[in-house]
Amino acid sequence: MRSRRPQSLKEALDDWIRSSGLQGPLAKGRVLAEWESMLSPQMQQHVGKAWVRGDRLFVTVHSTVWRQELHMRREEWRRTLNEKLGSELIRELVFR
Repeated sequence: MRSRRPQSLKEALDDWIRSSGLQGPLAKGRVLAEWESMLSPQMQQHVGKAWVRGDRLFVTVHSTVWRQELHMRREEWRRTLNEKLGSELIRELVFR
């Protein structure tokens, strides 16, 4: 049932996103955008494709040294990413 109360544009868009089933794909896109914004120019040279599956962020790393470094700090990266997102969207980071 629709409310007769006027809605802000944000509320209307949020309702539409939820009802259209786009909430998941938009959240994934946001995760990837935030992840990329966290990478330094030096890291960008060693990190490749990233994708989200469920509540896990997978990241391809071209160098074994960088993969190990990122893996050792994965919990720190996860916390920072979720803080930027404003919720616990990612429960695990996997570096490959």
